[in-house]
Formats: sequence, structure tokens, C-alpha cells
Amino acid sequence: MTELIVLDFETTGLDASVDEVLQVSMVDQDGAVLMNEYCAPERHSDWAAARKVNGITREMVEDKPPFRTLLPRVVQLLAAAGKVVAYNVEFERGFLAAYGVDVGQLRWAEDPMQLFADRLGGQRRTLSAAAGFFGIEFAAHDALEDVRATLALYRELTAGPLLPRQMERGIKIVDAGCRAFSEEADWLRFLKLLGLCPMTAKVRKPLVYSGLYTDAPVPCEVVGYEYPPLSDSSAVLLIEAAGRRLRICEGYLREMQGASSARTERRTAAPTKPSGGKKSGRFAAFAAKRTDPKTLVPNLDADPQNPLFGKNVVFTGDLSIPRGQAAAAAALLGASVKSGVSKKTDFLIVGKQEAALVGADGHSGKELKARQLNETGAAQITILDEPSYLALLEQWGNSENKNSK
Repeated sequence: MTELIVLDFETTGLDASVDEVLQVSMVDQDGAVLMNEYCAPERHSDWAAARKVNGITREMVEDKPPFRTLLPRVVQLLAAAGKVVAYNVEFERGFLAAYGVDVGQLRWAEDPMQLFADRLGGQRRTLSAAAGFFGIEFAAHDALEDVRATLALYRELTAGPLLPRQMERGIKIVDAGCRAFSEEADWLRFLKLLGLCPMTAKVRKPLVYSGLYTDAPVPCEVVGYEYPPLSDSSAVLLIEAAGRRLRICEGYLREMQGASSARTERRTAAPTKPSGGKKSGRFAAFAAKRTDPKTLVPNLDADPQNPLFGKNVVFTGDLSIPRGQAAAAAALLGASVKSGVSKKTDFLIVGKQEAALVGADGHSGKELKARQLNETGAAQITILDEPSYLALLEQWGNSENKNSK
């Protein structure tokens, strides 16, 4: 049995009930050519519209056998395959069925067209567009070229999560724990994977930062990222904005562009400048709530399995999102947000500390007290830095926000 076969047809048109196969190509998992044949149509003498796309003329096929005579060998090869791969698989399935093949008996793999849409969180795209995302070059609409490109694309899509693999390509930069790309194509692919650039973009699109360190939205640029990533689909980015270098979760930066951060609903629309109107994205459910910690009430309907449920949480330092918004996120997960550290504190979330306020050691009074309580055994306070807290929200916050809407 052949492990995998990639199949592609070029035809006289798109309607399997009336059109015919002009070229059939198949390669195996190693790229070895199993079949590459032109076919003479039996009912069509001209296919002007299709010819403009695939370039197949009457002279190229007039002395070739009809596809029907090749069909027994085609079916024999496909039936012996562990998986049959075709880009936009319903097209090939439709034509085989029209020629009388029981396509339900073949072992079809996932459609690379749908896999690409699922991995990128967008619409289904042409083979040229999907292959181009990975830098796969080929002459489209020749069946043999198409199956080779489809095989390369299928390998990319099934080799594991795309974001970590892309991030592995980066090189270390001066900032501890960060990497960056040396090639513009890698940056563009990275931002597309994060939903920070539209799939159709040829160059990186402008981004804006709207956070604690500026009075109004300002242009920003992604200059690096922390590695390893937060998860298979999330990252902490290093950005430059208003003369500062800041670390920020990709989800929050994406929200600043006005786009939804829900991974399953993401569409890589061009970033837009925040309008100052109603907030959108993962934290829209609590963005309008009062965010004074004294007025926050723990969400008793939250998932009790999440680590913040029923816990006392304290914040210190500056975060990449407003303090009130971060506190509301904790309350949504069932936490009680407190203003000071005590023996009853369960979690201390530590943001960036300003040396002018906390001194040269970089630790606030809250953090020093928490560490002292831990060292004396008076408390067991979990101290989380901002990336760890954002990762926790990434894991647990989305479902709670959906339930609260």
C-alpha cells in the first residue's frame, strides 16, 4: 500500500456532470510521479474558457487516450493508497464519481484547502495563495505542478502547529528571551499567523498601540517575540511604541487594531485605528463594567476548575492592559480582587515596575511583603508575572466571556 497519493485533474470546465478530464497527475508521499497523462475528451471539441486557465490545447491531447481508458489504473493506484489528498477535494471527487467511481471506498485525507482555512482562521483560498504563504513556488494549473505543490503544502499543514514552527525560525536578539526574524517574508508570515496582518498583504501593515504609556493611539512596530510561545496559538510580542519597548500579549495588541481576538472567529482584516467607541474582542464582556476593585464581584458561575476561582488576587505594577480591565478579568474567573497583600492573598500579579517608584531592586512593597510571607511560612502566595497571567487568561478567559454575554 502506498502511504499517500496526491491527485489533481485539469478539465474542460468545472461541471463534472458535463465536463471531461484533460490531464491527470498523481505523486506519492516522496514526490515520485505515479501518473502524468494528458487525455483526449470524448464529447468536447473546444474548451475556450478552461484553455485560458490551464493552457491545454486540442493539439496537446488529440492523440492521447480518453481518461476513461486510464480509469482502471487510476482507481487501482488510489485504492492502494493509505490517504488520497486533493486540493479542493470535492472537485476531484466529483469528477471521479461522474466517471462511475465509488469515491466513498477511497481513503480521503483532510482537504488541504480546508486545513489552510482552519489553521489561518480565514476563508478558503486558491492553491496559489495557500502555497504562496509558505513560499512554495510552482506553475499553477498544470496538474503535475499542482500535485507537487499540494504535497509540499500538505506537509506544512500537517507537520504541527504553525505558530511555534514559524517562531523557531527566528534568531536571538539583545533583549533577553526574545527572538526576531531577519527576512521580511518571515515577519509577514508571522503577523499573518497572529491575525495582525491580512492574508492578502504583500508588506506589513501599520499597527497602533493604545495603552498605559500614551495618551492616545500611536504607531507601533513588532520587533521581537518571546520564545517559547505562550501556547501553540499565542505569543508575547516585543513592540516599539512612543520611544518605548514593551512586551504585550498578541491578543491584546490585536484588540487594539479593532479586530476580534477569538481564535476560531478570526478574520485577517486590515488593522484599523481604534475609534474610541465600544470595545470589542475577548474582554468586551466586562469592558463596560465598573472596574474599581472595591466594586468588583466574583463571578460565581465561572468554571471552578480554573486556578483563580475562589482565590484572592492582588495586582502591582503597570500592565499592558489597564489595571481595572485586568482586575475585571480576574473577577470574571471567580476571583476576589484585593488592594493589599495579606496572609489571605493567593495570587500576586506583577507588572512592570518603575525604578523611580520602587527603587533600584525593582520590587514593589506588595511583592516584597508577599515574598516575606512566603519565606516565613505565613502564606503561600503564587507570584505571576504579566505573561503568565495573560497566558492564564488566554486559557480560561474566553469561555467565561462567552458565558457572560
